[in-house]
Order: sequence, then C-alpha cells, then structure tokens
Amino acid sequence: MPQLSVIDLAMFLLETPERPFNIGPLVLLRPPKGARRFADRLLERMLKQEAGPPFNHQLQLSLTRMPSVEPMPGADLAAHVHRLTLDGDGSMADLLAKVCELHEPLLPREGLLWQFYVIDGLADGRVALYGKVHHGIIDGRSFVQAVTQWFSTDPKDKTVRAMWQGLPAPDGARRAPTHRGARANTNAATLRALLKKATGVASSTLGLYRMLAAQGRRRLGLGGEALDLPFLGIPDALGGAVSAKRNYAFTTLPLAEVKSLGKAAGATVNDILLAVLDGALGRHLAAQSKGPTQPLVVDMPVALSGASGGNQIAVLQLAMGRPGSTPRQRLTAIRKETARIKAAVQDNNPETVMLYTTVVHALPTLLERVGIKRPLRVSNLLFSNPFGLAARCYLMGAEVELALPMSVVAAGQMLNITVVTLADHLQVGLLGIPGAIEHIDQLAAHIDAAYQELKSELVEHPQAAQTPQRVAKRKRATGRRAAA
Repeated sequence: MPQLSVIDLAMFLLETPERPFNIGPLVLLRPPKGARRFADRLLERMLKQEAGPPFNHQLQLSLTRMPSVEPMPGADLAAHVHRLTLDGDGSMADLLAKVCELHEPLLPREGLLWQFYVIDGLADGRVALYGKVHHGIIDGRSFVQAVTQWFSTDPKDKTVRAMWQGLPAPDGARRAPTHRGARANTNAATLRALLKKATGVASSTLGLYRMLAAQGRRRLGLGGEALDLPFLGIPDALGGAVSAKRNYAFTTLPLAEVKSLGKAAGATVNDILLAVLDGALGRHLAAQSKGPTQPLVVDMPVALSGASGGNQIAVLQLAMGRPGSTPRQRLTAIRKETARIKAAVQDNNPETVMLYTTVVHALPTLLERVGIKRPLRVSNLLFSNPFGLAARCYLMGAEVELALPMSVVAAGQMLNITVVTLADHLQVGLLGIPGAIEHIDQLAAHIDAAYQELKSELVEHPQAAQTPQRVAKRKRATGRRAAA
C-alpha cells in the first residue's frame, strides 16, 4: 500500500469546497472524416479498459497505521465515466464553461478518486474529453506520463486506451502476501515504517528551522542565497473573494521559437515563460488601474529527487520583475530568482523542502476555514510547466488538437497558470476565480502581446541578451584568435 507523502496527505486534509484539489486534462479531438457516432464508440471501447495505479486506488485512513492509498477491488468504472452533450451553440466558450462547472465540485472520498467525461455537441464536430483526478494521488509530471500512454503517435493506430489505465508498476513491485506469517511480517514492517517516518519528520522539522533561519538572515541583509521569508512582500494584486466558481482561458506559443529565444538569452524555457507572464499580468492589471508597485510573486512547483509519495515536488515562491521594467529586465530578474530557487532545493533534503511547502500552504487554508476576511497571501499566482506531449497524438484515429491542463487554485492565491507541451506548441492554461480574475480571456490575449514584445526586444538587440558567462567565453575566444 503506497504511503502518502506529507504533501499528498495535506491535499486531502486541507481540501475545502472552495479549494478542491482536482487536476486533469481537457482534450479536444478531431474525429476522422466520415466517422459516425465517434463519441459513443470511443466511450464504449474505453470502458473495456481496466483501471491501473494510481487510478485504481482509494484513500485509506486508519488510527493504527499511516494514511495510504490501496487498490479498490471490484470498482465500477461506469460509475466514474459519463457521457454529455453541450447545450447552447456548441462554441468553445460553452465547452470551457461546462468544464469549469465539472471541475469545481469535490471528488467523493469513498470510491476511486477520479471522474471522466466524454462530451460532444461542439458546433464543428469535435469531441472533448475531460478527466479530473485528486491531486493527492498523482503529480503533474506523472499525469503527463499517464496521458502519454493514453494516446498514440500513429494516426493509423485504432487501438483504444483510457486515461485510467495509469502508470506502469515500479520495478520490483509485488502483490502483498496474505498468509498469516506474511501478515506478521507486514505488521512488523509497518512498525518499522512508522519509526522511520517519525525519525524523518524530526529531521525534516530541524531542517525547516534551518531554512527559516537562513531566510531570516537574508531578510536582515546578512547575505546568503536563501529564499525570501513567506507571506512578506506580496503585492495586493489579483485578489478577491474566495469562491468555488472557476473561469478558464488558454492560448498557445510556438515551442521551437521559445527555445531559440531562451538559448540566445542564456535562459530556460521556464524563464522565458515567466517573463512573458510577468509582462502580460502587468498589462492586464494596468488596464484595470490595479498595477502593483512591487514585483509580483509566483508559486512554482519544483521536482524533487529522492522524495516519497505521489507528489514528489516542492512549491516555492519567487519574485518577478519590477513594475515598469523592460521585457529584458524582467527576464534578467527572473533568471536570478530561479537560480536561487534551485540553490535552495539543492541545499536542503527533499523531505525538508516538502515539509516547508506543506506548512507554508496550510496556513492560508486554515485561516480561510476560520473565516478570516483578509487572506494570508502565499503568492499572486501559481505557475507550473510539467512538460507534456512531444509529438502529435491520436486516439482511435482522431487527432488530439488540444490537451489543456486543468489544475488547482490553492488558498492564498486566485490564479493558476499551467503550461503543457503538445507537439510544436506550448499550451498555456489559465484557471481563475471569477471576481478576483475578471476577463480571463483578455489576460490570455495579453500573454500573446507580451510574448511578441519580449521576442522583438531579444531579436533586435541580441548582444544585450547575452549572459556574463557567454560574454566572457566570447572574449576568451577572441583573445585566442588574436594570439594565434
């Protein structure tokens, strides 16, 4: 039975109707020409596929052992898979509104921790697939792996797979024995696991104190490359009343071009995306006369190696560019901050960073639960990029035209921006809380404009975009040529 990490468990315990921990894909398929009853035939064939881990798991809470998830025998897949037809004129706006409506409710705890929908009725004949899964059993990158196995890269491949077929079992995984001696061994192993967990928690707690002490020293100007102290210096932007309602928009950016810009500027794809989002948010807030006077702060998941549980991540905060900065200045500031995040992860063990993430994000939830009107802000938004699908994909001969991310708007923030790759494009999904994030489709348009602005500045002045390391390397090469 897989144990839950501290982050996994927190996602179950801290969940509220206003803050559900649902994640999943919204997939848009273009059925082959002449295909009849495509949605019905696809649903029928997917239901023949069995659920695999973690999609066959149910939550187990016990007073005698650590919380875990375990396979649920005899689960009725038909109870989790649904067939819908859109009302209205079948527009993309209708689809996004319907999917937000489906995304909002909490998932029941007594069964499998997911639901799946096959949706037709789009005016252009496309078919949508939407699945939502509890974030406590799977992280973003693992979900991308599950989706990758779901699709085929061959348009002629008519094999039908399902989202819930899941991930391959870890190497060496074995079914738990059931005879009496084995149960005794299992109980002994559980006791050892509890003792090990307790020791690990004590070590992680000590590491947490050290992290906070380093942040305090940096706050006092005593040096170091620690993270900023949480909850301090968060601009009063992108705020509003807490609600279970959600709104959604998306846009796409050219992957190869983004990579090329990053290479020329000595930046990663994530750095480029953050700079674009920073510029777009500045435009969006300025249009509403709500521009911040200090840098916006972003929550960003970071993958951890050696961590246990379904979610092997930390979620850490970084400040973006100063208001009024040029696109290049924003990029420079962001590169410096992302380097500091990486250093903080390397300087602490994974369990400590996961505990830090849990504590920081638990406090706003607890304050929301007791009715504190002024929220405790963790950040202005969450940004995530769990990579995605490297090639064009198909399902039962239908091309996957979009595979958009639907994610979580956690306590302490009102906006989630998640980027997932599909072939040669970066799909940027924006999930917000209406009232806090109005006109979310306009924010998507601002992303397009901010990208063009950053591209123009980097292309027109490439030398200014060079990193100090690149400049030094070029000077050394020039010196060698002169000496020759």
